[in-house]
Amino acid sequence: MHPNVVRLETFLDAYAARDVPGIRDCLADEAVWHVGGTHRLSGDYQGVSAILEYFEQVGEETGGTLHLERLELIANDERGAAFLRVVGERGDHQLDVTMAEAFQFDDTGRIKEFWAHATDQDAINRFWG
Repeated sequence: MHPNVVRLETFLDAYAARDVPGIRDCLADEAVWHVGGTHRLSGDYQGVSAILEYFEQVGEETGGTLHLERLELIANDERGAAFLRVVGERGDHQLDVTMAEAFQFDDTGRIKEFWAHATDQDAINRFWG
């Protein structure tokens, strides 16, 4: 197994546990998190602090119900991909989509850039609307 697959597993484990120090260790200082869509959380989050604030907001607004089920992880020295089923609840809204997520690693294996594509972006926009 490639070391960056292990790093993706470590990141996803830390995210699931809401382990902020663990998440921080997985992110490069200059990391950028691109959140697609047209909802109020869409946009680019630059730097570890902004990314962690985004994750905190997601966790608070979903009451910790947002769950990432791993379907497949792949990686090489520079890039990785995660295919995930994402489920969660926010008030009366429910989410259940598959995401294809792309990661770029720095030379130490930390995540320096992230993008995602959903099977149903409209469902995500409604969920966060």
